[in-house]
Amino acid sequence: MKKLTFSLAFVFALMLSAQGQSFSSGSTGADGALDLSTMSCPSNICQIQLPESGVLNYTTVSIPAGFTLNFKRNQHNTPVTLLAQGSVNISGVLDISASDGGKEPGPGGFYGGGPGGFNGFGPGGGTISYWPGKWIGPLSLMPLIGGSGGYTCGNFQQGGAGGGAIVIASSTSISVSGAIVANGGATFNGQACPGSGGSIRLVANSINVTNALSATSTGQGVIRLEAPSGFLTFAGTANPPAGLFPINPNVKSNTSPVLTIVSIAGFPVPSYAGSRFDTYDMLLPNQLSDPISVVVHGTNIPVGTQVTVGFVSGSPTATSTPGTLSGTFESSSATATISALNRGAVTYLLATAIFDPPMGAMRFNPRGPNQVAKIRVMTSPGGRTSTLFLRSNGTEVDRKNVSQRFLEKMGL
Repeated sequence: MKKLTFSLAFVFALMLSAQGQSFSSGSTGADGALDLSTMSCPSNICQIQLPESGVLNYTTVSIPAGFTLNFKRNQHNTPVTLLAQGSVNISGVLDISASDGGKEPGPGGFYGGGPGGFNGFGPGGGTISYWPGKWIGPLSLMPLIGGSGGYTCGNFQQGGAGGGAIVIASSTSISVSGAIVANGGATFNGQACPGSGGSIRLVANSINVTNALSATSTGQGVIRLEAPSGFLTFAGTANPPAGLFPINPNVKSNTSPVLTIVSIAGFPVPSYAGSRFDTYDMLLPNQLSDPISVVVHGTNIPVGTQVTVGFVSGSPTATSTPGTLSGTFESSSATATISALNRGAVTYLLATAIFDPPMGAMRFNPRGPNQVAKIRVMTSPGGRTSTLFLRSNGTEVDRKNVSQRFLEKMGL
């Protein structure tokens, strides 16, 4: 690369993958193509066992007319995260509603209260003062959550269960000419104690819905469709009404820590940053005065954590001042500053944050030499977050020596 005399460049330091301008579902394609017409299913009702992660990685998905797809819940009753590299075509029915007469929740949903006068499960579980379950969660559906269960029905029957929760993401298109259903369990014996509707989120570069979406009961859930402007066609019905939004590229509902460099000196980091190591990603005015601000966004990182922006190479005498994450655990930001950069060279940046493991993971933290004392996350402009595990003396614990349940609780 030629020497820069009138500009300052910031470049991706640890290239992990190229990032394009369009949305990618992140599907690995490991589960192949899902085509219900090629499966042997009783009465054309096909059931797929949901893996413990809740994530299915398909190449393409086809649910023909006359077929129904539902899911067998995993041990953790996670929501369904259905990812596809190619098209998703739903001409039949995808059903994650409460089942077994409304007593069994859909994947990601919650049970109703048992016989004897008990509150329903979930954040909006029915109570003695209001029997039906209510859906309570973030309208962004990040994280994804299903419907809450209803209160005990007349002290003699279990309250209705909540509808399930699903996100369907395609790198190309989603077409729904059939139905997606995430309804809560019904009323029993005339008693108004149903579970609430669940949640449905569709994310793709092109969405076309011409039929029915439903996530309802006495308590309504949430339906959310995300696609670029001009590529979202909704000509069907939705109960409750569907929200239409631009794409939020975060799809998986997990608790993994994410660190993102959002802007440098007020200039947003471009979407193509990190696509190549041998080019620069940002060209900033040479006349910028020190200190230069670097805004970093955190997800699932404790508020109050310090974020340091360091220099991998290019500016050996540069200095930086950390920023402190503020906001919420789910969404926070910090502004660090950098000074004394080499204005005639390419500078490689790396943002780092170190914090304690989450309490939910600590019970699975092994004692002895491989006990994890701290979590370190790192990222660069356009880069994905790297997560490292540290001992109390600061040395790294090999990931293969970390408990699988610990990793699951970290969302990794």
